[in-house]
Amino acid sequence: MAATISLGADIEHPVSTVWAAFADTDQRVQWGVPEGEEMVCDIDEFRPGGSISARCGAPGALEFASTGQYCAVLPQRYIVTTETLTKDDEILSTAIITWTLTATSAGTRVELVDQVVSFVGQGMIDGHRNGHDICLRQLAEFLSS
Repeated sequence: MAATISLGADIEHPVSTVWAAFADTDQRVQWGVPEGEEMVCDIDEFRPGGSISARCGAPGALEFASTGQYCAVLPQRYIVTTETLTKDDEILSTAIITWTLTATSAGTRVELVDQVVSFVGQGMIDGHRNGHDICLRQLAEFLSS
């Protein structure tokens, strides 16, 4: 089962500030996971061809593993990544995710396109959509705090 998820948000901060929140792992783990969950980045080589490896889920349990690669990174413009999500060595989903940043008169427009394949049904697609929606909201809140 596959889906293309397109979401966006207007953030009242300049592109340079929004970009820094993506590029800095310590900042990204604060806004990049839904409240009540935790993410630990074991590898984060933020550059084209760089690897990503993280664990996420319930605090202390971190039952999900996410691995992928930064396919393309153009500073202050876009990030394209791959992500494969597993739990107990079972592949749950694989995705290509594109984040695009565009300067606006009020700050930055963040657009996200997630092309996801779920190996476990519609719930994983819904989880991708919900998770990204939460992350976009939390990014704006994080930058305003």
